[in-house]
Amino acid sequence: MNVDITSPSAPAPNLISTVPSGLPVNKVQVITSPHTITTPVETVDASIYAPSNADGKGKTVAFDIPERRPSPDGNAAAIKSAPTRYHAAAYLRDAPNAFKTKFTANRSMCDEVDCSLFRYPSYGARARCEGSGDNKKILVFFNDQHDYTDCVSSPRADLLNLVFTHYSPADAKLNDEAKSLFVTDIPLFLNETQVRQAFSRYGTVIKCKLTPKKHYYNGHIQFSSADAIAQFNNIWAIICLGNSLHICPASFSKSQRDSHREHVAILAGIPKNIKEADLLEIATK
Repeated sequence: MNVDITSPSAPAPNLISTVPSGLPVNKVQVITSPHTITTPVETVDASIYAPSNADGKGKTVAFDIPERRPSPDGNAAAIKSAPTRYHAAAYLRDAPNAFKTKFTANRSMCDEVDCSLFRYPSYGARARCEGSGDNKKILVFFNDQHDYTDCVSSPRADLLNLVFTHYSPADAKLNDEAKSLFVTDIPLFLNETQVRQAFSRYGTVIKCKLTPKKHYYNGHIQFSSADAIAQFNNIWAIICLGNSLHICPASFSKSQRDSHREHVAILAGIPKNIKEADLLEIATK
């Protein structure tokens, strides 16, 4: 909307700039004199952001913008922000009998280890037990290599000669995967005892855990030896109480896992109360 505040029939020698109410200031041309032409510089000077004096009209104001440079120690700071942990483990199968006799519960063992190792400034969180039977171990970690080296260098006299050795969580994970199976399509009416018994005929099962997912369970089966897993390289399912459980070694790559689902046949019109075991004759043809 253009607003004209002059009148051609009655010019006035001195005009007072007015702004109609309700209109933005930057949309209205301000006239200070009937014979003065407003230049872009004067328009800027007339704004509320212009200096109050007239000495600086027409002059360019230079602003110094500081140059931002990366900190020379930025990379070093990033590295220091990720502390290195030095892990150690004490295996109960190698622990002195005096230690195992005195501390029979996991919590009591961990509490005693904490009391001994808290004297190291870089000792990490509380000790914890992992595994069962001969595979049970007490896990600790340090944030300083000197403290870690001192801990694993000799038996701990204050812990009845308990011995800590180097422990790598990454290597332990690979070792567990080499002895583990992933099991899917487990019916919800089966329990861990029944599933464990089904896999016990293939080897010694040291871990069996079921996790519900939608209308089935997913299972994690771990054997005491990786030799038990080799027989499942070409076995895609087993029968447990008449139900087919889909299996896959945990060490398989994604392409190997996908190959177990490439050749799938869908059967329709199956009568009620038919289990997977009843279809074995069809599957073997």
